[in-house]
Amino acid sequence: MRLTYGWPTDQLIDDPRLAYNSMSKTFCRQIFESLLDIDPVSGELLPWLASSWHYRDPLTLELTVDRARSFSDGNPVTPEAVAECFTEILTLKDVSPLPAAVSRLTGLDRIDTDRDTLRFRFATHNAAFLRSLTSVNLAVRSRSGLGSGRWWRVDDGLTDGTRRLAFRKSDSGDLCPGAVHGHSVAELNNPGISYGLCPNASRGRLTDPRIRRALSLLVDRQRLQPLLDRAGYTVASSVLTPSTLDYRDCTTDLAHDPATAHRLLDGRRLSFEVVFNSTFSPVDAAVLTAVAAQWAEHGVELTLADVGFPELRTRQESGDYDFRFFYFTGSDPDALRYQFSVSQRNMNRRSEPDDLDALLESQLHCADPAARRDVVHDIQRQIVDRGLWLPLCNVRTTTSYRPDVLPEVYLDAEALARIP
Repeated sequence: MRLTYGWPTDQLIDDPRLAYNSMSKTFCRQIFESLLDIDPVSGELLPWLASSWHYRDPLTLELTVDRARSFSDGNPVTPEAVAECFTEILTLKDVSPLPAAVSRLTGLDRIDTDRDTLRFRFATHNAAFLRSLTSVNLAVRSRSGLGSGRWWRVDDGLTDGTRRLAFRKSDSGDLCPGAVHGHSVAELNNPGISYGLCPNASRGRLTDPRIRRALSLLVDRQRLQPLLDRAGYTVASSVLTPSTLDYRDCTTDLAHDPATAHRLLDGRRLSFEVVFNSTFSPVDAAVLTAVAAQWAEHGVELTLADVGFPELRTRQESGDYDFRFFYFTGSDPDALRYQFSVSQRNMNRRSEPDDLDALLESQLHCADPAARRDVVHDIQRQIVDRGLWLPLCNVRTTTSYRPDVLPEVYLDAEALARIP
Protein backbone atom coordinates (compact mmCIF):
# COMPACT_ATOMS: atom_id res chain seq x y z
CA MET A 1 0.00 0.00 0.00
CA ARG A 2 1.27 3.46 -0.91
CA LEU A 3 0.37 6.41 1.31
CA THR A 4 1.11 10.11 0.98
CA TYR A 5 1.52 12.76 3.65
CA GLY A 6 0.73 16.14 2.10
CA TRP A 7 2.64 19.15 3.46
CA PRO A 8 2.67 22.81 2.41
CA THR A 9 6.49 22.79 2.15
CA ASP A 10 9.24 20.43 1.07
CA GLN A 11 11.73 21.58 3.73
CA LEU A 12 12.67 18.22 5.26
CA ILE A 13 15.48 17.41 7.71
CA ASP A 14 15.77 13.71 8.49
CA ASP A 15 18.14 14.02 11.47
CA PRO A 16 16.08 14.12 14.70
CA ARG A 17 18.80 16.07 16.52
CA LEU A 18 18.46 18.97 14.05
CA ALA A 19 14.78 18.72 13.11
CA TYR A 20 12.99 21.97 13.92
CA ASN A 21 9.88 22.32 11.76
CA SER A 22 6.69 20.25 12.02
CA MET A 23 7.31 18.28 8.82
CA SER A 24 10.83 17.24 9.79
CA LYS A 25 9.84 16.32 13.34
CA THR A 26 6.85 14.29 12.13
CA PHE A 27 9.02 12.49 9.58
CA CYS A 28 11.68 11.68 12.19
CA ARG A 29 9.11 10.58 14.77
CA GLN A 30 8.08 7.64 12.55
CA ILE A 31 11.70 6.42 12.36
CA PHE A 32 13.29 7.27 15.68
CA GLU A 33 12.06 6.27 19.13
CA SER A 34 12.93 7.93 22.43
CA LEU A 35 13.93 6.51 25.79
CA LEU A 36 10.63 7.62 27.33
CA ASP A 37 7.21 8.61 26.04
CA ILE A 38 4.57 10.92 27.47
CA ASP A 39 0.81 10.65 27.53
CA PRO A 40 -0.42 13.71 25.59
CA VAL A 41 -3.56 13.96 27.75
CA SER A 42 -2.39 13.18 31.28
CA GLY A 43 1.26 14.18 30.92
CA GLU A 44 2.28 10.88 32.54
CA LEU A 45 5.73 9.57 31.63
CA LEU A 46 5.68 6.17 29.95
CA PRO A 47 8.36 3.58 29.12
CA TRP A 48 9.58 3.29 25.54
CA LEU A 49 13.14 2.20 24.77
CA ALA A 50 13.79 2.39 28.50
CA SER A 51 11.66 -0.01 30.53
CA SER A 52 12.25 1.73 33.88
CA TRP A 53 14.01 4.73 35.39
CA HIS A 54 14.84 6.33 38.71
CA TYR A 55 17.01 9.04 40.22
CA ARG A 56 19.72 7.70 42.52
CA ASP A 57 20.21 11.30 43.62
CA PRO A 58 19.35 14.70 42.08
CA LEU A 59 22.41 14.47 39.80
CA THR A 60 22.20 10.84 38.71
CA LEU A 61 19.47 9.32 36.55
CA GLU A 62 19.49 5.57 35.83
CA LEU A 63 17.44 3.90 33.09
CA THR A 64 17.10 0.27 32.13
CA VAL A 65 17.34 -0.16 28.35
CA ASP A 66 15.11 -2.81 26.79
CA ARG A 67 17.61 -5.02 24.90
CA ALA A 68 14.73 -6.69 23.07
CA ARG A 69 14.47 -3.56 20.92
CA SER A 70 16.56 -3.29 17.77
CA PHE A 71 17.48 -0.80 15.07
CA SER A 72 16.08 -1.30 11.58
CA ASP A 73 19.21 -3.25 10.56
CA GLY A 74 18.57 -5.81 13.31
CA ASN A 75 21.31 -4.67 15.68
CA PRO A 76 20.10 -4.36 19.28
CA VAL A 77 19.50 -1.03 21.01
CA THR A 78 22.11 -1.30 23.76
CA PRO A 79 23.02 1.13 26.54
CA GLU A 80 26.31 1.66 24.73
CA ALA A 81 24.55 2.63 21.49
CA VAL A 82 22.31 5.07 23.38
CA ALA A 83 25.28 6.59 25.22
CA GLU A 84 27.09 7.09 21.91
CA CYS A 85 24.02 8.82 20.45
CA PHE A 86 23.81 11.31 23.33
CA THR A 87 27.55 11.93 23.28
CA GLU A 88 27.28 12.87 19.59
CA ILE A 89 24.52 15.36 20.43
CA LEU A 90 26.94 17.24 22.68
CA THR A 91 29.27 17.78 19.70
CA LEU A 92 26.56 19.92 18.05
CA LYS A 93 26.95 22.79 20.53
CA ASP A 94 28.51 25.05 17.87
CA VAL A 95 25.71 24.52 15.32
CA SER A 96 23.73 27.68 14.59
CA PRO A 97 20.97 28.15 15.49
CA LEU A 98 21.52 26.18 18.67
CA PRO A 99 19.68 22.83 18.39
CA ALA A 100 17.06 22.16 21.06
CA ALA A 101 18.73 18.77 21.58
CA VAL A 102 21.89 20.44 22.91
CA SER A 103 19.95 22.77 25.20
CA ARG A 104 18.11 19.80 26.70
CA LEU A 105 21.40 18.24 27.85
CA THR A 106 22.39 21.28 29.93
CA GLY A 107 24.50 20.25 32.91
CA LEU A 108 25.27 16.74 31.63
CA ASP A 109 28.72 15.68 32.85
CA ARG A 110 29.06 12.11 31.56
CA ILE A 111 27.17 8.97 30.57
CA ASP A 112 28.03 5.53 31.99
CA THR A 113 26.77 2.09 31.02
CA ASP A 114 26.63 -1.16 32.98
CA ARG A 115 24.95 -4.22 31.47
CA ASP A 116 21.36 -3.08 30.83
CA THR A 117 21.77 0.20 32.71
CA LEU A 118 22.30 3.65 31.26
CA ARG A 119 23.42 6.27 33.75
CA PHE A 120 23.31 10.04 33.15
CA ARG A 121 25.46 12.03 35.58
CA PHE A 122 24.92 15.79 35.82
CA ALA A 123 27.15 18.52 37.20
CA THR A 124 23.99 20.50 38.02
CA HIS A 125 20.42 19.25 38.35
CA ASN A 126 18.34 19.35 35.16
CA ALA A 127 14.68 19.43 36.24
CA ALA A 128 13.42 19.15 32.64
CA PHE A 129 15.53 16.17 31.64
CA LEU A 130 13.03 13.36 32.16
CA ARG A 131 10.43 15.10 30.04
CA SER A 132 13.12 16.04 27.53
CA LEU A 133 13.85 12.34 27.03
CA THR A 134 10.41 12.01 25.42
CA SER A 135 11.21 14.51 22.67
CA VAL A 136 12.01 13.65 19.07
CA ASN A 137 15.17 15.79 19.28
CA LEU A 138 16.58 13.35 21.86
CA ALA A 139 15.38 10.26 20.01
CA VAL A 140 17.88 7.42 19.77
CA ARG A 141 19.81 7.23 16.50
CA SER A 142 22.43 4.62 15.63
CA ARG A 143 25.92 5.59 14.49
CA SER A 144 24.86 4.89 10.89
CA GLY A 145 21.73 7.04 11.23
CA LEU A 146 19.15 4.29 11.77
CA GLY A 147 16.21 4.27 14.15
CA SER A 148 14.27 1.61 16.02
CA GLY A 149 10.78 2.71 14.99
CA ARG A 150 8.23 0.80 12.95
CA TRP A 151 9.14 2.80 9.84
CA TRP A 152 12.51 3.11 8.12
CA ARG A 153 13.97 5.09 5.24
CA VAL A 154 13.75 3.97 1.61
CA ASP A 155 14.47 5.93 -1.57
CA ASP A 156 10.96 7.33 -1.97
CA GLY A 157 10.11 7.93 1.69
CA LEU A 158 9.36 5.46 4.50
CA THR A 159 8.25 1.86 4.73
CA ASP A 160 7.14 -0.48 7.50
CA GLY A 161 7.57 -3.54 5.30
CA THR A 162 4.01 -3.61 3.97
CA ARG A 163 3.23 0.08 3.43
CA ARG A 164 5.14 2.93 1.84
CA LEU A 165 4.71 6.50 3.04
CA ALA A 166 5.84 9.44 0.93
CA PHE A 167 5.99 13.04 2.20
CA ARG A 168 4.93 15.35 -0.62
CA LYS A 169 4.58 19.10 -1.07
CA SER A 170 0.82 19.14 -1.49
CA ASP A 171 -2.37 20.43 0.09
CA SER A 172 -3.94 16.95 0.15
CA GLY A 173 -3.03 13.33 0.85
CA ASP A 174 -3.91 10.28 2.91
CA LEU A 175 -2.66 12.40 5.81
CA CYS A 176 -2.27 16.17 5.90
CA PRO A 177 -2.25 19.11 8.32
CA GLY A 178 -5.57 20.80 9.00
CA ALA A 179 -9.16 19.62 8.77
CA VAL A 180 -10.27 17.92 5.53
CA HIS A 181 -13.88 17.08 4.76
CA GLY A 182 -14.51 13.33 4.88
CA HIS A 183 -11.28 12.59 6.80
CA SER A 184 -10.92 11.59 10.43
CA VAL A 185 -9.16 14.15 12.60
CA ALA A 186 -6.56 14.00 15.37
CA GLU A 187 -6.25 17.18 17.46
CA LEU A 188 -4.17 18.56 20.32
CA ASN A 189 -3.95 21.85 22.20
CA ASN A 190 -0.22 22.49 21.89
CA PRO A 191 1.80 22.81 25.08
CA GLY A 192 4.75 25.19 25.05
CA ILE A 193 5.19 28.86 24.19
CA SER A 194 2.13 30.65 22.86
CA TYR A 195 1.98 32.11 19.36
CA GLY A 196 3.20 35.66 19.80
CA LEU A 197 5.32 38.61 18.81
CA CYS A 198 8.94 38.42 19.92
CA PRO A 199 10.58 41.88 19.94
CA ASN A 200 14.23 42.48 19.11
CA ALA A 201 15.14 44.26 22.35
CA SER A 202 18.45 45.49 20.90
CA ARG A 203 16.85 47.45 18.05
CA GLY A 204 15.70 51.06 17.92
CA ARG A 205 12.74 51.98 20.09
CA LEU A 206 12.30 48.35 21.13
CA THR A 207 15.28 48.70 23.46
CA ASP A 208 12.90 50.58 25.77
CA PRO A 209 10.83 48.19 27.93
CA ARG A 210 8.15 50.88 28.28
CA ILE A 211 7.61 50.87 24.52
CA ARG A 212 7.43 47.07 24.39
CA ARG A 213 4.97 47.00 27.28
CA ALA A 214 2.84 49.73 25.67
CA LEU A 215 2.60 47.76 22.42
CA SER A 216 1.34 44.75 24.33
CA LEU A 217 -1.29 46.86 26.12
CA LEU A 218 -2.52 48.19 22.75
CA VAL A 219 -3.54 44.68 21.65
CA ASP A 220 -7.20 43.89 22.30
CA ARG A 221 -6.79 40.13 22.31
CA GLN A 222 -10.48 39.34 22.66
CA ARG A 223 -11.12 41.01 19.30
CA LEU A 224 -8.87 38.38 17.73
CA GLN A 225 -11.05 35.43 18.78
CA PRO A 226 -13.34 35.36 15.69
CA LEU A 227 -10.22 35.03 13.50
CA LEU A 228 -8.81 32.30 15.75
CA ASP A 229 -12.03 30.27 15.69
CA ARG A 230 -11.40 29.09 12.13
CA ALA A 231 -8.33 27.13 13.31
CA GLY A 232 -9.61 26.16 16.76
CA TYR A 233 -7.09 28.51 18.39
CA THR A 234 -7.82 30.46 21.57
CA VAL A 235 -6.67 33.84 22.87
CA ALA A 236 -3.35 33.59 24.69
CA SER A 237 -3.28 34.33 28.39
CA SER A 238 0.44 33.95 29.11
CA VAL A 239 3.86 33.25 27.62
CA LEU A 240 3.14 29.54 28.11
CA THR A 241 -0.05 27.87 26.93
CA PRO A 242 -2.54 26.44 29.45
CA SER A 243 -1.59 22.82 28.62
CA THR A 244 2.05 23.40 29.65
CA LEU A 245 3.53 22.37 32.99
CA ASP A 246 3.60 25.32 35.43
CA TYR A 247 1.53 27.64 33.24
CA ARG A 248 0.60 30.94 34.94
CA ASP A 249 -2.55 32.85 33.94
CA CYS A 250 -1.49 36.41 33.05
CA THR A 251 -4.85 37.53 31.70
CA THR A 252 -4.97 40.59 33.97
CA ASP A 253 -1.47 41.67 32.93
CA LEU A 254 -2.42 41.31 29.26
CA ALA A 255 -5.69 43.27 29.47
CA HIS A 256 -6.30 45.91 26.80
CA ASP A 257 -5.28 49.22 28.35
CA PRO A 258 -4.77 51.98 25.75
CA ALA A 259 -4.73 54.74 28.37
CA THR A 260 -1.67 53.32 30.12
CA ALA A 261 -0.12 52.51 26.72
CA HIS A 262 -0.43 56.13 25.59
CA ARG A 263 1.24 57.36 28.79
CA LEU A 264 4.14 54.99 28.14
CA LEU A 265 4.39 55.98 24.46
CA ASP A 266 4.37 59.68 25.39
CA GLY A 267 3.10 60.82 22.00
CA ARG A 268 5.65 58.89 19.93
CA ARG A 269 4.57 57.71 16.48
CA LEU A 270 6.31 54.43 15.79
CA SER A 271 6.85 52.05 12.88
CA PHE A 272 7.87 48.39 13.04
CA GLU A 273 8.11 45.29 10.86
CA VAL A 274 7.21 41.72 11.80
CA VAL A 275 9.01 38.90 9.97
CA PHE A 276 7.28 35.53 9.66
CA ASN A 277 6.48 32.62 7.34
CA SER A 278 2.82 31.74 6.87
CA THR A 279 3.36 28.25 5.45
CA PHE A 280 2.28 26.22 8.45
CA SER A 281 -0.53 28.29 9.96
CA PRO A 282 -3.98 29.02 8.53
CA VAL A 283 -4.49 32.23 10.49
CA ASP A 284 -1.21 34.00 11.21
CA ALA A 285 -1.39 36.55 8.36
CA ALA A 286 -4.96 37.42 9.35
CA VAL A 287 -4.05 37.73 13.03
CA LEU A 288 -1.05 39.95 12.31
CA THR A 289 -3.13 42.10 9.96
CA ALA A 290 -5.67 42.53 12.76
CA VAL A 291 -2.95 43.50 15.26
CA ALA A 292 -1.55 45.98 12.73
CA ALA A 293 -5.01 47.53 12.38
CA GLN A 294 -5.38 47.82 16.16
CA TRP A 295 -1.99 49.50 16.53
CA ALA A 296 -2.75 51.84 13.62
CA GLU A 297 -5.69 53.19 15.64
CA HIS A 298 -3.06 54.52 18.08
CA GLY A 299 -0.48 55.82 15.62
CA VAL A 300 1.73 52.71 15.51
CA GLU A 301 2.51 51.19 12.12
CA LEU A 302 3.22 47.47 11.77
CA THR A 303 4.39 46.17 8.38
CA LEU A 304 4.05 42.46 7.65
CA ALA A 305 6.97 40.66 5.96
CA ASP A 306 5.86 37.15 4.99
CA VAL A 307 9.18 35.72 3.76
CA GLY A 308 10.52 32.37 2.57
CA PHE A 309 12.47 30.06 4.87
CA PRO A 310 15.97 31.02 3.61
CA GLU A 311 15.35 34.73 4.22
CA LEU A 312 13.63 34.00 7.54
CA ARG A 313 16.64 32.07 8.78
CA THR A 314 19.12 34.68 7.54
CA ARG A 315 17.28 37.55 9.17
CA GLN A 316 16.76 35.63 12.40
CA GLU A 317 20.46 34.76 12.63
CA SER A 318 21.58 38.32 11.88
CA GLY A 319 18.95 39.96 14.10
CA ASP A 320 17.50 41.85 11.14
CA TYR A 321 13.97 42.08 12.52
CA ASP A 322 11.85 44.22 14.80
CA PHE A 323 9.49 41.37 15.66
CA ARG A 324 9.48 37.65 14.97
CA PHE A 325 6.15 35.81 15.07
CA PHE A 326 6.35 32.17 16.12
CA TYR A 327 5.37 29.55 18.67
CA PHE A 328 7.24 26.60 20.18
CA THR A 329 5.76 23.27 21.21
CA GLY A 330 7.11 21.49 24.29
CA SER A 331 5.59 20.11 27.46
CA ASP A 332 8.18 21.48 29.90
CA PRO A 333 8.59 25.17 30.80
CA ASP A 334 12.33 24.95 30.14
CA ALA A 335 11.29 25.95 26.61
CA LEU A 336 11.41 29.49 28.05
CA ARG A 337 15.12 29.21 28.79
CA TYR A 338 15.83 27.79 25.33
CA GLN A 339 14.12 30.68 23.53
CA PHE A 340 14.78 33.65 25.84
CA SER A 341 18.05 33.10 27.72
CA VAL A 342 21.03 35.13 26.54
CA SER A 343 23.10 31.94 26.66
CA GLN A 344 20.65 30.00 24.49
CA ARG A 345 18.73 31.16 21.38
CA ASN A 346 18.22 34.65 22.84
CA MET A 347 15.36 35.49 20.47
CA ASN A 348 15.05 38.96 22.07
CA ARG A 349 18.69 39.68 21.10
CA ARG A 350 19.39 40.95 24.62
CA SER A 351 23.04 41.96 25.00
CA GLU A 352 23.75 41.03 28.62
CA PRO A 353 22.36 38.46 31.08
CA ASP A 354 20.27 39.89 33.90
CA ASP A 355 17.90 38.75 36.65
CA LEU A 356 15.64 37.05 34.07
CA ASP A 357 18.53 34.83 33.00
CA ALA A 358 19.22 33.98 36.63
CA LEU A 359 15.59 32.85 36.98
CA LEU A 360 15.72 30.86 33.73
CA GLU A 361 18.75 28.99 35.05
CA SER A 362 17.37 28.50 38.55
CA GLN A 363 14.13 26.88 37.33
CA LEU A 364 16.18 24.23 35.53
CA HIS A 365 18.35 23.47 38.54
CA CYS A 366 15.49 23.44 41.08
CA ALA A 367 14.78 19.90 42.32
CA ASP A 368 11.62 20.79 44.28
CA PRO A 369 8.56 20.83 41.96
CA ALA A 370 6.61 23.38 44.01
CA ALA A 371 9.55 25.76 44.24
CA ARG A 372 10.23 25.34 40.53
CA ARG A 373 6.61 26.20 39.74
CA ASP A 374 6.97 29.47 41.67
CA VAL A 375 10.10 30.38 39.70
CA VAL A 376 8.44 29.57 36.37
CA HIS A 377 5.44 31.70 37.34
CA ASP A 378 7.80 34.58 38.12
CA ILE A 379 9.54 34.13 34.75
CA GLN A 380 6.25 34.40 32.87
CA ARG A 381 5.29 37.52 34.83
CA GLN A 382 8.65 39.18 34.14
CA ILE A 383 8.56 38.40 30.42
CA VAL A 384 5.07 39.89 30.13
CA ASP A 385 5.85 42.95 32.29
CA ARG A 386 9.03 43.71 30.32
CA GLY A 387 7.31 43.22 26.97
CA LEU A 388 9.75 40.52 25.90
CA TRP A 389 6.88 38.45 24.50
CA LEU A 390 3.52 39.70 23.27
CA PRO A 391 1.25 36.63 23.51
CA LEU A 392 -1.53 36.49 20.93
CA CYS A 393 -2.98 32.98 20.67
CA ASN A 394 -2.72 29.33 21.70
CA VAL A 395 -2.14 26.86 18.87
CA ARG A 396 -4.31 23.79 18.31
CA THR A 397 -2.78 21.26 15.91
CA THR A 398 -5.13 19.33 13.65
CA THR A 399 -4.11 16.42 11.43
CA SER A 400 -6.53 14.75 9.01
CA TYR A 401 -6.28 11.17 7.76
CA ARG A 402 -8.28 8.80 5.60
CA PRO A 403 -9.89 6.23 7.91
CA ASP A 404 -10.23 3.66 5.11
CA VAL A 405 -6.44 3.36 4.81
CA LEU A 406 -5.35 4.38 8.32
CA PRO A 407 -7.61 3.14 11.10
CA GLU A 408 -5.84 5.28 13.72
CA VAL A 409 -3.58 8.32 13.89
CA TYR A 410 -2.99 10.34 17.03
CA LEU A 411 -0.93 13.36 18.07
CA ASP A 412 1.71 13.00 20.75
CA ALA A 413 2.72 15.59 23.35
CA GLU A 414 4.79 17.43 20.73
CA ALA A 415 1.72 17.58 18.43
CA LEU A 416 3.40 15.15 16.04
CA ALA A 417 1.35 12.55 14.20
CA ARG A 418 2.00 8.95 15.25
CA ILE A 419 1.10 6.35 12.62
CA PRO A 420 0.69 2.87 14.16
